[in-house]
Amino acid sequence: MKLKDYVTLGNLLAGFLSVVMLIRGNFDWACYLIFIGYVFDVLDGPVARLTKQHDAFGGAFDSVCDFVTYSIAPSFIIYYAYAEIVKWPWPIAAAIGAIPITFGTIRQARYAASRMDYPCYWIGLPRPVLSLFILSILQSSLFNNNYPSPLKELSWGFVAAFILFLGVFHLARVPFANHHDRRWMFLLRFGVWEFLAGTVLVALIALYFQAPWFIFDKLVFDMMAYVFIAWTQYPQEDRRRLKQYLDGGELELPMCHKDRSWRPRDAFPYFHPEHDERPAQAAASQA
Repeated sequence: MKLKDYVTLGNLLAGFLSVVMLIRGNFDWACYLIFIGYVFDVLDGPVARLTKQHDAFGGAFDSVCDFVTYSIAPSFIIYYAYAEIVKWPWPIAAAIGAIPITFGTIRQARYAASRMDYPCYWIGLPRPVLSLFILSILQSSLFNNNYPSPLKELSWGFVAAFILFLGVFHLARVPFANHHDRRWMFLLRFGVWEFLAGTVLVALIALYFQAPWFIFDKLVFDMMAYVFIAWTQYPQEDRRRLKQYLDGGELELPMCHKDRSWRPRDAFPYFHPEHDERPAQAAASQA
């Protein structure tokens, strides 16, 4: 194992300790440790690039660690939330909790059995987004509230339905923008800085006012913003190319790839397919 792999190992151990915290009855730290695991997950890439330690083992190891931290551990957290905090019957709590591990396992098998990697995009809602989205909601004021009945019960039911919704999109053949080999457009760049700098600022405010739920409300907003930005920042032509590739066709680099000449004409290229680059049509119009 190389240095980058030990950083990745931190992600795995954070997922394991999250389950340990649940066994010890500490729900909050069980959630926090998933976020700590995410920090290790983010850092292993830069460490690999700085030390020039890229290999097949590292990629496979990272995928397995992500599966433990983002699919297995969150399922136990959800079960604990609904069985021990909400006090719903354990079979119902187990059914809700099974969503990340069930959909995550299917996704893991899909990636192992077929072509599911496409430049500049993740296929389906990414595992970190799914996990952090769910845990942010479970720590937010939407789940931990003092609403009178039946609003309190309705909010818990809404969260359960939303977890299922996220699980479905975890398997959907829908592209979500990633950070690999892509040209960064304005909203994506702005979103990254808002997530990094804004989270630190809101965390300080939350600590000052002793309102920890505030930072998780902000993270819920960030996750929703990511879904919106990821969908609107890719041209429709990229979706066509991706579908063609997943159906067994040849790989065409997406237009937002760093090696392409295409540039978006506005902040939301998805809604303006007439701006898509189509070389054949362009040649015909010139003729």
